[in-house]
Amino acid sequence: MRLAHLVLVLLLTACGGTSDNTQSDAPSGPACTGAVYDPCTGNAQCSSQNCHLYMADGIQVCTQACGTGNPCPNDASGAAGMCNNMGICKPARANNCTR
Repeated sequence: MRLAHLVLVLLLTACGGTSDNTQSDAPSGPACTGAVYDPCTGNAQCSSQNCHLYMADGIQVCTQACGTGNPCPNDASGAAGMCNNMGICKPARANNCTR
């Protein structure tokens, strides 16, 4: 039994795990799924295949086309996304998720 416990501890240590399941650098928020307004770094990370940098707001998020009859969904704050002059939805803030 002691040997099994020692082997388990060695495996957890080798894999970077801890016995109390705490990590000081654990990300906040659930994993991003590629939904509209999830943070992204490229089109492949978005279900819509449209990752856009809003430089003035300091966010880069998955977005979608919008226009007449195609409104923007609400963002993470509950505010309606705005359809900008490029015909894509712009949130006030990105979703709280991690990659």
